[in-house]
Amino acid sequence: MPSEITLSAATRQNLLSLQDTASLLATTQSRLSTQKKVNSALDNPVNYFAAQSMTARSADLMSLMDGISNGIQTIQAANQGITRIQGLVDSAKSTAQQALAVQNTASGSAATGAVVAASSGKSLLGPGTGAAADGTHDYSAASAASVFTVTDNFGNATTVSLDRSRLAQSVRDISKVTSTEILTQINQQLNQAGAFATASMTNDGRLTFTSTLTGSDAKLTISGGGATNTVDVGSRTGALTAVAASGIDATDGSAKASVTGAAIGALGTASNFDLTAGDASITVQLGNGLTKTINLNKTADAALGVATLKAQDIAAAINRQLNADTGISGKVIATYDNAAGTVSLRTTASGGDQKLTVTSAAASTKDIGFGTAGDATKARTAAGAGATAANGTNQRAALAQQFNELLNQITMAAQDARFQGANLLYRTGSDPKENTLHMTFNEKDTSYLDIKGVKFDASGLGITQSSGNFATNDEVKTALSQLMNASSTLRSQASTFGSNLTVIQNRQAFTKNMINILDVGANNLTIADLNEETANQNALSLRNSLGISALSLANQAQQGILQLLR
Repeated sequence: MPSEITLSAATRQNLLSLQDTASLLATTQSRLSTQKKVNSALDNPVNYFAAQSMTARSADLMSLMDGISNGIQTIQAANQGITRIQGLVDSAKSTAQQALAVQNTASGSAATGAVVAASSGKSLLGPGTGAAADGTHDYSAASAASVFTVTDNFGNATTVSLDRSRLAQSVRDISKVTSTEILTQINQQLNQAGAFATASMTNDGRLTFTSTLTGSDAKLTISGGGATNTVDVGSRTGALTAVAASGIDATDGSAKASVTGAAIGALGTASNFDLTAGDASITVQLGNGLTKTINLNKTADAALGVATLKAQDIAAAINRQLNADTGISGKVIATYDNAAGTVSLRTTASGGDQKLTVTSAAASTKDIGFGTAGDATKARTAAGAGATAANGTNQRAALAQQFNELLNQITMAAQDARFQGANLLYRTGSDPKENTLHMTFNEKDTSYLDIKGVKFDASGLGITQSSGNFATNDEVKTALSQLMNASSTLRSQASTFGSNLTVIQNRQAFTKNMINILDVGANNLTIADLNEETANQNALSLRNSLGISALSLANQAQQGILQLLR
């Protein structure tokens, strides 16, 4: 084995000094390059971990800044929407005021639709309907159901069924179905059946149905039920007591166009009308439009294939075909008089612009009061009558149409006031949680602000469309009252959003300053003093040079011994 090299004490001491100097020099150079005196936990555990904690919190707060910024923009979008909606409300006010200024000397009220309450008329939210203490209904059982049939005077009918299978698709808790969810489901089924009626709820919670058509021809009937009806929503359980209501005609001097065929003895109550081998088809023309052919034979309608028909059977067959045509459905209705043996057709709208022409069709071989094929002498034409203040009525109707369009624009403006998918002015349901904006201000979400959204479409603002063409001053005044309330609501909400915006902007500024404070605090614990470290580097460089010189001197003594050996 080679023998170990022996260094003198002076040489070894100088080497150790050089090593220490090199280590210190490396540390100083590291601090100068990183500008930090604490680069790891080995440098200073207390300062290192304290700085890490501050830096981590600073990063967490920085990640919240985007959400705060988006929240500010969302509120500003809502504020812009309120400004535009307010302008539309003001325009609607102007339109209603113009309508009020139009002189209309016609007396009476506007036509109304048929309005019928659920048969027992009980509150959907109150006791006696099977509602829980919180006003909800339990449909979780497989047999739980509310069933009733809605029928109008034009052959439209639908059976509304509320049960677990239907409600589970849209409600949050099938055991606690709210009145709003029940109302929504009923209207969905009515819309699927042609929207001939709408469901609503009175202030005291009673479920009501309104026909979409107005006048005395409008009629609704609520019936049905039976063993499948086990949950009471205001019409009782089991079989329902049928309830019906009719609409009211406008009493402004207007009249519908009405055509009555000649009396046919075989259509009367005591006789029989036979179409088993015949055809009684007619053509119906509304105004100057296209002609609608009503095929009255057993091929077109199997119900006519009997030899014991009455005037009511012919009228029912005519209504079925009228309702099947979307162009004329709801605009013309057939009625009958079994005692006189006559069939009549009339328009559902009134006014001097209404015109109706009924004649036999080319294939007709049986006369129901309008002649047979080739017999034009029995064709019937009738016109409606205008109101005593027709000009005023027409002007108001035009203004009512403008008013309704402005309400549609209000709804669209509310729907468009969204930013990044958040809309504080519109929601599809009634739950405020649907468009509540949650703003988080700290990393643990213990500091926050919930900005509750609103429903500022026309219905949410409490403004209803004109259904009577502003025919009466009362209707116009009601619209103006609704618009005044809407303006007040808009101003109040704008103030609320302004307050929320101030809070968020203050928190944004606070968060920015807090991030800066944390970053500075972390730097103060770890940053190096460059002046001090530069002085240290110079001193250590000098020490290193001196150490090398000292090592050289220590080695000279050994070199002298080497000279003696030579």
